[in-house]
Amino acid sequence: MKAFFFPWLIGFGMISSLSAQPCREVVRDASGRIVQTIERQKSPGGTVQATTRDASGRIIGTAMTRVDPGGSAKTIYRDASGRLTGSASTQATGGGTARTVYRDAGGRHQGSAESRNTHGAGSVTQFRDASGRFAGSSATSSSGSGMSRASQRDSSGRLTGSSSSAGKCKPAPHVTEPPRFFPLRVGP
Repeated sequence: MKAFFFPWLIGFGMISSLSAQPCREVVRDASGRIVQTIERQKSPGGTVQATTRDASGRIIGTAMTRVDPGGSAKTIYRDASGRLTGSASTQATGGGTARTVYRDAGGRHQGSAESRNTHGAGSVTQFRDASGRFAGSSATSSSGSGMSRASQRDSSGRLTGSSSSAGKCKPAPHVTEPPRFFPLRVGP
């Protein structure tokens, strides 16, 4: 089964002021080597378009997140050729928590994530596979200036990667993307 190779964290924060400047995230593996870069652009309507490139700069996929007035969000993933590869549906559940359900291109359930805010501007997410088994976790911290850092761990607690980003192009509610170890068939 393919591992997920799209943005790990499309966002843990709420939409802030609109910005014409793209937000850039750098994704590293456990050894600190850069494996991806992600650029996000937020439109005046609140839609966030993300473009993911591999370490050589080649586009490997895109993701588009739309937020509806009721507070839910839907993310559509496509590969470099524009073919649909999967989706994520996120619903804020109150009290600073949100639940995301992942599906492949055929609509089959592939896993889920539950995210909760921590003290300050951070959040913690637990990922589960299609059977409900714990698959890993992610922890994020953000600053008021728009800087965010995240670390990902697999189900045994082993560090599998990290990311850092700058800018304020994050959708609401929390749209939590699975890290690379998560066995979702929504990547290129």
